[in-house]
Amino acid sequence: MQVDMRNLGQRLREAREAAGISQDTARKAIGVSQPTYFRIENGDRPLKGDELVQLADCFGTRAAAITGLAEIRERARFAARTDGDFCPMAAMRERLYAYLELDSYLTSQGIAGA
Repeated sequence: MQVDMRNLGQRLREAREAAGISQDTARKAIGVSQPTYFRIENGDRPLKGDELVQLADCFGTRAAAITGLAEIRERARFAARTDGDFCPMAAMRERLYAYLELDSYLTSQGIAGA
C-alpha cells in the first residue's frame, strides 16, 4: 500500500498543530530548511523514515497517527516474552510498536526493511 504524500502532509500538519508546534520548531527537529519542510507538509517531498520518527517524537504522537496506516498494535499483541514484570514488557511493546510502524511506512514507500 503506497502512502499518498498529500494526505500524509495534511496529517503531519494536523499533528503539528494539535501539538502546538510551529513549523520552525518542526523543521529544526529534522534538520531541514523552511522551504523543504513546507514541501513535506504540502506533499511535494516524501517524508523520510527517520524524519517521521523524529517528528512523531516532537509532536508527542505515534508514527502511525501521522501516516494513517493501520494500527500496528492490533497485529503485534504478543510478539515478545519477559519474566512477567509488567514494566519491562510495556516498554518492550512500545519499542516494538515504534519499530513496526516505521517498518510499515518504509515498506509502503518501497524501501525494504533492514
